[in-house]
Amino acid sequence: MEKKCFLGIDVSKGYADFLLLSNDRKVIEEGYTLPDNPKGRQKLKELVCLWQKQGLEELYCGVESTGGYEDNWFRYLRSTFIGEKVYTCRINPKGVKSMGDAALKRTITDAVSAENIASYMISFPHKLDYGIEKHLGNGGFKDGRQHLTTIRMIVKQKVQLNNQLEKLLYQHFAEILVYCRHGQPIWLLSLLVKYPTAAMLIKAGASKISSNKGISPEKAKAIIAKAKNSTQDVSPEIGRIISLTAKEVLHKNLIITKEKEYLTGLYKGAEEMVLLSSIPGVGLDSAVSIALEIEDVGRFETAKKMASYFGVHPTFKQSGDGQWGNHMSKAGRGEIRAVLYMASLSGSRYNPTLKKIYDRYRAQGMKHAEAIGVVMHKLLRMIYGILKNKTKFDADIDQQNQEKSAAKQDVNEQLERTDKKIKQLKKNRFQAVTNEAPISNRKEKAIKKQVASQTS
Repeated sequence: MEKKCFLGIDVSKGYADFLLLSNDRKVIEEGYTLPDNPKGRQKLKELVCLWQKQGLEELYCGVESTGGYEDNWFRYLRSTFIGEKVYTCRINPKGVKSMGDAALKRTITDAVSAENIASYMISFPHKLDYGIEKHLGNGGFKDGRQHLTTIRMIVKQKVQLNNQLEKLLYQHFAEILVYCRHGQPIWLLSLLVKYPTAAMLIKAGASKISSNKGISPEKAKAIIAKAKNSTQDVSPEIGRIISLTAKEVLHKNLIITKEKEYLTGLYKGAEEMVLLSSIPGVGLDSAVSIALEIEDVGRFETAKKMASYFGVHPTFKQSGDGQWGNHMSKAGRGEIRAVLYMASLSGSRYNPTLKKIYDRYRAQGMKHAEAIGVVMHKLLRMIYGILKNKTKFDADIDQQNQEKSAAKQDVNEQLERTDKKIKQLKKNRFQAVTNEAPISNRKEKAIKKQVASQTS
């Protein structure tokens, strides 16, 4: 038995496939399957103990993230072998897939996936967190993030119901949609629960309609007038569907409001929320959402890596004689970007630091959405610094950091220009740049510009 091995674990619903590789990618234990139950996990423990008796000293286990199905195996391995050299980590499926693609594997089975996971651990150990040097983060925040995901799932359900209700009203009572230009108001939803059709509204009369919260006598008369203009003959069945859909939307609204209040109340006293709420433009609800999405700022070595993780960083691509300009990558989880966007809108008005950045880029010709993207990136970097240093927002400290960063950036730009010239000279060290090859017009212009620069 090898002293150091890697156990790839491909998790599926109800079971997992395992394959053990040595450090030189030799198969030590061919693929096998265990059920996701106490007996299966006990068997895994017995196998690990057997390998240790046979000479195994270090075992690195990798479970592919599958939306929660991997939690049983991950927690079991980390809690069972405390103090022993058995390390476990979660792995991004995207990296494992790229590993299989690079190996040109035509068929992907659970056993092949387990092998790809083990190979990925061997090839990219620096990209994995086995919890050896880093702390495991706030487990409560992980539960809170799952709660936040549940709320967002309910929000999506509400949006589907909103769309369905709008379609029903468009088909059977289009006149009432004039009140839905900025979303479906609560008073209208409550009214549709009681009187879902034009005929029922006319029969109820203005006095009964105005007794509903949010409806004045004038508005009640206007609703009756619109109902009288409707020519649709709506069946009782359709009326019941409209009433039921409106009722469900109200119910979803109530659940979302209550759960957000519960989540905010649960975490409002946490240190992270107090720190983030000190940023002008970031409210308590936004602070809770941001902190729960980040979970543990210690996961990220730098602010750049955190910005990259949440897809807020700019991307640039160059290939051949083509170049693609900077734009937000929008990779990773989009939920935090939605929170950052709303916070940036508020910050660009009420936070002097963010407003200054927004105004500067707008003056340079950027559109509103592009400038807000820059503000989002800046806001996330501020959040990183605040959480990392555990200090509240201070505009003076931020200004000092900006000045230091600007001075450092000037030096870096000068070094980059020098380095670029050196690289260009090395690149063309065997033959000078020429436009005699079958190149594009764009490339020819670039060469002329380069030659002119070198001549001057």
